Amino acid sequence: MFSATRNRQKVRNLARDPRVSLTVSDPANPYQSMEIRGAAELMDDPDKALPLRLSHKYLGQDPMPESAQVERVIVKVTPHKVDSFSA
Repeated sequence: MFSATRNRQKVRNLARDPRVSLTVSDPANPYQSMEIRGAAELMDDPDKALPLRLSHKYLGQDPMPESAQVERVIVKVTPHKVDSFSA
């Protein structure tokens, strides 16, 4: 899951076509990565709860303040295929 603002192009694209592909690379080893292919589901996040939760988990602090007019969505990716690559 990740958070995005509703007006982003990626959110508009996912609303039109929910197929998604993500690549995760290991910064310590450029020859190791994984690719996740699946479908994205967009969910409203009016309280901006996910950015708050992720910021506390990974940074131990509140996220940067945003205008009340900024609308956020949660993008939940359901994997259909996962490939990993390593050398």
